[in-house]
Amino acid sequence: MKKSIGDNIFPTGMAFEDGLALLKRAGYDGVELWLGERPWFQMTTSDAAVRDLFTKIQDTGLRVSDVANALDWQENICARDPAVRESAIRHVRRQLETAQMFQSDAILVVAGVVKEDLPYNEVYNRCRDVLQNLGDDAAKAKVKIGIENCCAEQKFLLSPREFATFLDEVNHPWVGIHLDVGNIHETGFAEQWIEIHGPRITRLHMKDVHKHRGRCGDESVYTNILLGDNNWRAIRQAISKVNYDGWLIAEMEARYRYAPDQQIFDTAAALDRLIAGKL
Repeated sequence: MKKSIGDNIFPTGMAFEDGLALLKRAGYDGVELWLGERPWFQMTTSDAAVRDLFTKIQDTGLRVSDVANALDWQENICARDPAVRESAIRHVRRQLETAQMFQSDAILVVAGVVKEDLPYNEVYNRCRDVLQNLGDDAAKAKVKIGIENCCAEQKFLLSPREFATFLDEVNHPWVGIHLDVGNIHETGFAEQWIEIHGPRITRLHMKDVHKHRGRCGDESVYTNILLGDNNWRAIRQAISKVNYDGWLIAEMEARYRYAPDQQIFDTAAALDRLIAGKL
């Protein structure tokens, strides 16, 4: 397995090149790039600028583990407004294009956000239909779409079998699950999700969680790997059981108040322990 972390972890004000150098010093194999999150990678970023980013990544000795998307919460493929929905589809297509340029074979998409005025069945049906079409785009690009399980935040696809049924209905070999082991805190157990989805897992997002705490305003339920309530021995056993040997991508929501670069080193060390099974 290889370890990665998102460019959104770079300390505020740090240049892209300096962030990459920091990841390399901390021992990461790759970087997850977040479309729409940082100024260097936006929908307005030209192809030439994307290729320049890739050159800098290669020069550092890193790879691009995947292309994530920070724009889905505002413009989602489940939107009722056709203009918003089309904008969300453009985000995903741009992810596919840039993943090709970055020589990565996976993207992350948040598909579906249930709201009081946007009911579950409507979200479900629209996401399924849009992803069937986007799956064809993914096949042409040879880049897999990984749908992230943001269960509590999305109020959507809350159980592993429910998610599996959704993927069955999408029924596209280029659409799978980008499985986040922290996002399951209210709806089950990460190790069971891993065993159920197995070969459909495109990538694994790694973070820990304080279960049953719940959000209070902007307070995060998520915490550093090995610090929270996830059963990491069971998660590691499940990873082995399904023969997953791909990228482990740290996604930190709560950040160190001081010495922010230290969190990058500490997270790399936790991933190393997880990969080695020394838990």
